[in-house]
Amino acid sequence: MIRSLLAATAVLTLGAAPAVAQEPAQAPAAALSAADAVTPTPLTVGTASVLRLETNPSTGYGWQVVETLNLRVDEPFEVVRDPATTQGMVGAPETAVIRITPRGAGPASLVLTYKRPWMPASPDDRTLQFVFLAE
Repeated sequence: MIRSLLAATAVLTLGAAPAVAQEPAQAPAAALSAADAVTPTPLTVGTASVLRLETNPSTGYGWQVVETLNLRVDEPFEVVRDPATTQGMVGAPETAVIRITPRGAGPASLVLTYKRPWMPASPDDRTLQFVFLAE
């Protein structure tokens, strides 16, 4: 009888537990590169995407935001060294990790230039223009 009472209590307790709300699944963030500057890329509004560009900060060069439209760009950019690179090696290429998030639905864009920040703009500066469609 005690077993029956304990089993009934367990069933009632479990049945009374509130349902756990499940978070809606978010679309995965886009992983972008310089190759994506060629064509418009779809992005999800409110979801951060990551743009990875080669950089070499030891030379003084770095990516700088020139212009944005309908995007939040997290600055300063994170710079990541390739783990295969010898520790302390100067001049080794690294990766700038640029996080972008569309602010609202519609067209969005990002223009970046690769230059030394203390130098005036030059036609030799590398410029990338990304075009997105935020949904």
